[in-house]
Amino acid sequence: MKGAGIVIFQAEDELAAINMAIGAALAGARSATATSGPGFSLMAEGLGWAGINEAPVVVTLYMRGGPSTGLPTRDSQADLLFALSAGHGEFPRIVISSGDHEEAIYDAVKALNWAEIYQCPVIHLVEKNLANSWAMVRMYEKERIKILRGRVVKEPVKDYKRFAFTEDGISPRAFIGTPGIVMWYTGDEHDEHGHITEDPETRYAMYMKRLKKLEIADREIPEEERAILYGDENADITIVSWGSTKGAILDAMEGLRDKGYKIRFLQIKVFSPFPKNIVRKILGSSI
Repeated sequence: MKGAGIVIFQAEDELAAINMAIGAALAGARSATATSGPGFSLMAEGLGWAGINEAPVVVTLYMRGGPSTGLPTRDSQADLLFALSAGHGEFPRIVISSGDHEEAIYDAVKALNWAEIYQCPVIHLVEKNLANSWAMVRMYEKERIKILRGRVVKEPVKDYKRFAFTEDGISPRAFIGTPGIVMWYTGDEHDEHGHITEDPETRYAMYMKRLKKLEIADREIPEEERAILYGDENADITIVSWGSTKGAILDAMEGLRDKGYKIRFLQIKVFSPFPKNIVRKILGSSI
């Protein structure tokens, strides 16, 4: 991994893991960490810090039976709402799920790209069986893997504003240590420079600036990437699901097709921003 420019660090706990991942992201690394439900609970405070500081960090959450230690060696999909709402207050996050090992490879790249483009946390959902099993997959297709880093400032900027108000809510991002650029980060609300403030107008403007990113992501990320339809478009039965149920559903569809059933499968891939238009279109046609 060293030859590929990848560094793996085993932290002492999940609090340290997400804080170190955030620190690496602020310094310019494409940064990610991983955990299961109990560890994600501990990461909630760090997730909020990343949210208010618009830090691009990815958390892979492999779901297992809960609550608490629950069923540590068994599958679960019960952490979806947790991923969508973890952390106090409101801040944008993108939530993507993978249905098999091959998807997980490409989704990991998408998650890192989206984190940097929209400068927000991205939660990558997989289930226990995907995280702790292996499979033979096709050699990855290089044309499907593009490294997108968003708006990165590399040259000195006079009076640099890390959290500058922009039309789409996404500010030019400079890495910590960039020559000629000074910036501030804090867990408190802040102005465009990053200085702490409780001014109500600035607070409201910053709050809305951050939330607007989801509107932009919803507009820019094709809905066809966020919801995938398998099977006959004119099927009599529509199955809606997500995650690793994908394989079992596709197998069942093949067997039932031989018996004369016309079935289609709508796989939800991204839950935030939710692909409402394509879901409405597909499910509306089956009512």
